[in-house]
Amino acid sequence: MKKLLALLVSSVMVCGGGISVCAEPQLSTPVEGEFTEYYKYASKVYNSMTISNKTASCRSTILGSSDNITKVVVSHTLEKQSGKWWIDVTSWTKTFNTNTTVYLTSKSSLSSGTYRLKTVAKVYNGSDYETITIYSSTVSC
Repeated sequence: MKKLLALLVSSVMVCGGGISVCAEPQLSTPVEGEFTEYYKYASKVYNSMTISNKTASCRSTILGSSDNITKVVVSHTLEKQSGKWWIDVTSWTKTFNTNTTVYLTSKSSLSSGTYRLKTVAKVYNGSDYETITIYSSTVSC
């Protein structure tokens, strides 16, 4: 009985050795600040931030997935690192009545430190909407 069981187990191992049971999907490398999850109403959402001469320049782009997008409400929050926490420095919000949105903001007179941009986008299709939150890469000044 032991020999039969050993033969059965070894034949399963030999026969099943070359078969891939699970395949990993091939994903492209995400663009900096781009959230790569699938959305209900947006086809692409990304943001970026640069700092030059103690001025942060912030940019968010939201592309609606169809012409049925009635508005997009975008909030920018500039955050500064304090130890392991992030502290809000300033915030802006703007409403766009288009399905493609580019939102630009800036903040001058920054103190030395590490910053990031938090973008929260509410993408509306009539009265229904989805909320998407993404963060930029960190930038130091």
